[in-house]
Amino acid sequence: MTSTAWTRLCLDAAEGSMITAIRDGMMRSPLQLNGAFEADAELLDLGTGGLLAVTVDTLNGGAELATASTPYEKGWLTTTVSVSDLAAVAADPVAVLVSCSLQKEKWTAEAAREFGRGASDAAAGYGCHIVGGDTNWANEESFTSCAIGTLRSGRFLTRIGAQPGDALYVTGRIGAGNAAGFRSSALGLTDQEPWLPKARVVAGDTLRAYARACIDTSDGLLSAAVSLAEINGLGVEVTLRNEVYDQAAAALADACELPRWFMAAGEWGEFELLYAVDAADADGCARALAEQGLTAVRVGQLTAGQELVLFDESDSRRDLGDLLLRMRTIDPTGPLLADLRALVTGGR
Repeated sequence: MTSTAWTRLCLDAAEGSMITAIRDGMMRSPLQLNGAFEADAELLDLGTGGLLAVTVDTLNGGAELATASTPYEKGWLTTTVSVSDLAAVAADPVAVLVSCSLQKEKWTAEAAREFGRGASDAAAGYGCHIVGGDTNWANEESFTSCAIGTLRSGRFLTRIGAQPGDALYVTGRIGAGNAAGFRSSALGLTDQEPWLPKARVVAGDTLRAYARACIDTSDGLLSAAVSLAEINGLGVEVTLRNEVYDQAAAALADACELPRWFMAAGEWGEFELLYAVDAADADGCARALAEQGLTAVRVGQLTAGQELVLFDESDSRRDLGDLLLRMRTIDPTGPLLADLRALVTGGR
């Protein structure tokens, strides 16, 4: 494999350099269709066997699992995080493998059953099954899933192909993931109603027909928008009016006296799909998604050049690149509410 020239803003420097170093030591598969970072899942051409989509994701203990407090929720999230990558390339899920690293003193057989039930229930909702995996004892818990899917003949969907002037839409309202993580990490509320996000697999056929490029929002909407812009060599204008937010997320931001755009800037994403579409096709795409029970919400547009801009709910213009870099300096396991308020007032 060769190194990509794309230096993702949404990856911190250490992570980006490590990925590049790992890739430099590997040989690229002749079956692989996508380049580095060009798709949410890896796409393999099996010839007469069709197209295969494969992806893997790990959730580490601590901040990454802040949205999932019970074993059932952890199982559900473990399945969903990788199936969402399949949804972003419009693949049909076939099977999921799950690997668990568990703390021996904290996990019981009943907790393990609940984890398995959550993982299996999520998979069933996506039309597939958990078919195996691996389990180990460890000092810190983590959960990894590998999702496998197939793509029908014809066009497949990646992050590449967007053009200046394309409208940006998401497949549902945003902020629910950041709200769930914020309640847990900043407010210490873990006894709330479970948050069980859904990978938007049902959007596949519609987005294959209409979208030029697609990425999931598992790392938050703003990070996804910047990623989609950068890999296409474009700029982006994200416009976040009040109607784009999940109602509970907006209410939480208001109650904590924080701007609502925080619910799009954090990295506890909601697993919607962010897609770029020709403005002339946007309404047709939205109608087709509505037939699948999804509400398409416009969140901006891609632009020529390299400028990354956010227009928030008060219509204030912000440098999106600078904002995300400052957000990345905040430790979600620290005094999160105080740090976010300091960021707003210019104290960070």
